[in-house]
Amino acid sequence: MQPDYVWRGEIPVSNPTTPAADRRAVVLVVTADDDLRAAAARALECEGHVVITAAHAGHAVLACLKAGHVDVLAAELSMDDVSGPALAARLRRFCPAMSTVYFGNAGTAECDGVVVRPFTRNDLLAAVALATAGATVSASGTSRRPSAR
Repeated sequence: MQPDYVWRGEIPVSNPTTPAADRRAVVLVVTADDDLRAAAARALECEGHVVITAAHAGHAVLACLKAGHVDVLAAELSMDDVSGPALAARLRRFCPAMSTVYFGNAGTAECDGVVVRPFTRNDLLAAVALATAGATVSASGTSRRPSAR
């Protein structure tokens, strides 16, 4: 049973005025796995990212609203309450330029934007670095830049 509580906080009305080049990337990590969430937050914070964590989609939406801007969503490909891509679609209403990195379980088909377990700290950092640069990452670790059309 989950504890009953009410979130009370401030939600910014306007976007921050800090130029994109001067600010650190904001990464929202969403997974029910407490250990993965904590380890990912530590690794990303050590690289200079601003990290926000959430255990499920509801908290992720609130965290996104409270932060005002999210550059990268790092979430489970499949969660109990919603899929990672469905969560990304919800959050893109508030942060249209947000990139995504998904955590897939072992046996997940290789595809762009998915880091398959087991993965290392360096795999996660590389995926987030590519996402912040506007590229996608495949499960094999190869990167691909979006084609200019």
